Amino acid sequence: MKILIFIDGQNFYRSLLRFDDGLVVDYDRLASWITQTVGGPNGIFGGAHYYVGVSPGAPAPVESFLKGLEGRRGYFVRRERRVRRTGRCSVCGGEYEYTTEKRVDTRLVADLIHFAANGAYDAAVLVSGDDDFVPAVEAVNALGKQVWVATLSPDDLSSDLRVRCFGHVDLREGVAAFRADRPRSTERASVRFESRGGPARVVGRLVGPPPDQILQYALAELQRAEARLPHVSRGYFVTRWKAHQLPPPGQERDVIVRQLVDAGLAEEFEVASADGRLITAIRSRGGNGAGPAVFPGDASFPTTEEASSPASEADSATEDAIGNRLDGAGDHFRAIP
Repeated sequence: MKILIFIDGQNFYRSLLRFDDGLVVDYDRLASWITQTVGGPNGIFGGAHYYVGVSPGAPAPVESFLKGLEGRRGYFVRRERRVRRTGRCSVCGGEYEYTTEKRVDTRLVADLIHFAANGAYDAAVLVSGDDDFVPAVEAVNALGKQVWVATLSPDDLSSDLRVRCFGHVDLREGVAAFRADRPRSTERASVRFESRGGPARVVGRLVGPPPDQILQYALAELQRAEARLPHVSRGYFVTRWKAHQLPPPGQERDVIVRQLVDAGLAEEFEVASADGRLITAIRSRGGNGAGPAVFPGDASFPTTEEASSPASEADSATEDAIGNRLDGAGDHFRAIP
């Protein structure tokens, strides 16, 4: 059985952060494990296609990661350009810029169907639980090919997608097999944000703030999160915490967090989550956790009182641990995806 793997880079990145933000993947082992799981001893690895949105001026480590992935046997990186959009905050009325992926999912869909029609595989493994892929899976099924879906958590898997796929690969069962033998380090942190699939250039308002001002915004947001939560998990702040002064949740935010740590404005530490797992959390250095600092000349930046309302500590602890605490008075301060 010949098996092709199709990886939605952004979806996989976010799943990794939610599952274990300290996990570094060995992509050769990942491909091997998936092939053996789906095809058994007769499984043949036919290639892995990684789909990613990339902005002009992306950080050098990101391009290095993608080139390294392309250098692996059987891996192909499909890059699409990220595009810039503008939004307007419903609270303060200010405009801001953000970037979003364009044509990434449609590229994956086109390849999935194209390779099936050409008989390039017997079974495809889709590493994404997004129900946007349901029509593509139905098309492949009509061509007489199998599609398996692979996710790190049942919460990441659309039920509509699952029932249309031949089978489900629970990636949690293979973590021990494809975890990279690499210490927790700055290098690991850099590779982790790269795997999301294409970072975008950090942008703020239409008149883009200088880098030091972006760090000020980020520090203020981190302190605001500290005032509302018992602890702030790194994955939650990167993928879930919403603030219109910062880039949208994702790898852009991850770059800024790394810059905060490197500048000595924040630090990482380990804390036990609600289910007993050790997760990486972040906190401001020298802050009292009472709320964000408001910087001179930035009258539009919301204070804690303007942006948030008190949250239950017990609820916050549980929801922060799983990365799903999205509601609350302050969450309308966000970039519109």
